[in-house]
Amino acid sequence: MPNGWYPQEPRRDADKPDNEHGTPLPSVPARRQRRSQGPEVIQVDCFGLYVEHVTIVQRLESHLLGDRLDRTLAAGVAPETDVLLALRAQRLACTTSRRDLAHSIQRLLDAAAEPAHGFNAHASMAILSRVTECRRDLEALIDHLLAPAPLSARGVALVRLLLRDGTGPLYRYESRADLGVLVRRVTAALDPSVDWPA
Repeated sequence: MPNGWYPQEPRRDADKPDNEHGTPLPSVPARRQRRSQGPEVIQVDCFGLYVEHVTIVQRLESHLLGDRLDRTLAAGVAPETDVLLALRAQRLACTTSRRDLAHSIQRLLDAAAEPAHGFNAHASMAILSRVTECRRDLEALIDHLLAPAPLSARGVALVRLLLRDGTGPLYRYESRADLGVLVRRVTAALDPSVDWPA
């Protein structure tokens, strides 16, 4: 007899049927941990809609290529046509991203209201006089970003580009674009119905 081996005791109820009909019950398989397949995105092609499981590599690519994907979304390319675009759209439309953008705009407004006390690296490079001129438009943009309603990923991408474009009217005196007009245009683009097909 191998060391450490002990015979199992016979079941006391072995002669009893497993149920009232006398037939044995099927054995219950051991519970297995279900492997997480990660996030999913909706894709569309010539055959219709389908769900795509996202890999870790795709999530990393979406993060590293964020600026390029933002420009693609802002240009009007539907996120359902590419996995990376769909991932980026999910990231942009989430509550955290929208709140961060709203806070960035609020910091600009605070710096414009009190330049001596509102110093920060982001606002110090902005043309605060232009921020003051379109204060109401920027406050409306903040309200849209913080509202508990779905927003267009394209519109959120446009907000990011507006705040990060070093050649635009927010940071360049040479830019002839009207900052207020741009802000109102971006705010209108946040409405998800704008992207719906006619």
